[in-house]
Amino acid sequence: MRSLVLGLEAVLSDGTVVSSMNKLLKNNAGFDLKQLFIGTEGTLGIVTRAVLRLFPQQPDRRTAMIALRGFDEVAQLLQLAKLKFGSMLSAY
Repeated sequence: MRSLVLGLEAVLSDGTVVSSMNKLLKNNAGFDLKQLFIGTEGTLGIVTRAVLRLFPQQPDRRTAMIALRGFDEVAQLLQLAKLKFGSMLSAY
């Protein structure tokens, strides 16, 4: 989850609002406060807003179990699958 949170806004126990609503994948402008809040389950503050990195849902899912004779055939099948399916191939 840490890599999917781009920015967040939180309210501390004294009412202070801490905002780091960054939409960039990488930001080197000081401490990364969002990493402190992720996983603390509200002990440091309550997250009120978040910017998440989302990915489009794959249209469908297909699974195949294939028996091959040797490792050379495994590598050849992977190359063929990459050629045929391109970015739709999510696991091998």
